[in-house]
Amino acid sequence: MASDNNGTVSMTTPPNLSPSHLFPQAWQTFNRRPWICIGMWIVYAMFSGQGGGGRGQSLSDGDIGPENMIWIRTILPGLLAFVLVVIMVAGPIRGGYDMAMLRLIHGDDSASFRDLFADFSKFDQLFLTFLLYSLAVLGGILLLIVPGIILLIALWPAFLLVMEDDVGPVDAIKGAWALTRGYKMKLFVLGLVAFAVLVTGLLALGVGLFVAGPVVELARIGAYQEMRGAASISRPIYSPNE
Repeated sequence: MASDNNGTVSMTTPPNLSPSHLFPQAWQTFNRRPWICIGMWIVYAMFSGQGGGGRGQSLSDGDIGPENMIWIRTILPGLLAFVLVVIMVAGPIRGGYDMAMLRLIHGDDSASFRDLFADFSKFDQLFLTFLLYSLAVLGGILLLIVPGIILLIALWPAFLLVMEDDVGPVDAIKGAWALTRGYKMKLFVLGLVAFAVLVTGLLALGVGLFVAGPVVELARIGAYQEMRGAASISRPIYSPNE
């Protein structure tokens, strides 16, 4: 069955979004190409905010002397420039990363580090998708947090829809919402398990995070594959002309 004119999709068999299915699959994929998974995840984490912030030193009023003021004036412009670069390239890098991981899950071992930047031809689409996604989640968090969590769960496939279907940002956001409809609770449970895996990796002297991080992301992409595979469609979920 095809999708209707409103962009909804008809389902065949339901996707298997169980952590007991997705994490073993992610682990097998990671074991096949561990170094490329780790290397690409490090770059992805740096430019998507996944890597966590650094540990700063608090300064009291008495500590802000001439030396500290010089340090602040030297570092602050560079820090602001870095933040601007992150905002600009976070969407394109996420699109490249997600697509490379999807290829690995499909068994395509030709995926390489340069695939992170290979699809900058879709820079505008992915940049605007990142802005819409971030603003939607941030707005939802400001509305008592829960709506932000729901949007975070519901809209993350938008980047892969841009990559696979070549749709615009608005259509990608709509398509992600349609694709995750009916699965938000299962995706929430998957997110809780992913958080536990990341904490476990962090507790392993921090080194385990370089395994836990890529495996968690592969499980996320596996969830997209399950949902997309269960959707019997004859065209993209949302076409640019709708």
